[in-house]
Amino acid sequence: MNDNNQALDAPVIDDTLIRAYLEQNPDFFERHDDLLNSLTVSHARKGSISLVERQQQKLRERVNQLEEEITELMINARRNEAIFKAYSELYVQLLKSQTLQQAIDALRVTFEEDLGLSALTLKLFDSPIEISDQLVFAADTHRQLLSKRFDDSPIYLGRLTEQERKLLFQDETVHSVALMSLGDQGEVGMFAVGSGQPDHFEPAMDPLLINQLQALLSALLPRLLVDNEAA
Repeated sequence: MNDNNQALDAPVIDDTLIRAYLEQNPDFFERHDDLLNSLTVSHARKGSISLVERQQQKLRERVNQLEEEITELMINARRNEAIFKAYSELYVQLLKSQTLQQAIDALRVTFEEDLGLSALTLKLFDSPIEISDQLVFAADTHRQLLSKRFDDSPIYLGRLTEQERKLLFQDETVHSVALMSLGDQGEVGMFAVGSGQPDHFEPAMDPLLINQLQALLSALLPRLLVDNEAA
């Protein structure tokens, strides 16, 4: 009877108990190092290997993972540096622009040649000078439709409907855009840059450079339009 009671009172040794013991005694294998080479674990490709080999393998896998993460960070850092440089040079060229065409040319060089984004469009409202039909909306309803994209911000990053896309880019293949409302109340116009990649422009991305470009164009374009009218 006593033997049965002792058996019932004995703790059940399972994986959880062993794991907890080893976590509380991390020096266990130091005190029993002969077990390291005698114990084996199953491995899908190598069969049975020792705990030391398994630990070394896990460390190698972790090192490889860290190397991949570092490489990706370096690639992203170089890409971000190139983007920042392109925007910085664009700001200088825009500030030097004396005509609307010079400003448009500077935008095209930056986005088409430097950043590889060939889909871009500038639409102006109520221009005081005669401009190309490609720079204006065909109807005011088009302007109103796209204006719905701006809630609390003068920029929109993400995807457009097929109708919105055609109003801006016609037949070009565009799956994500950076759309900017130009002017204090959006009274100047809109500027849009499109990408064929659905995730190139998305709401979660950092809008700092886009915000700066929107502010610069909002201040610059009215001056260029007035200067061109006077000329």
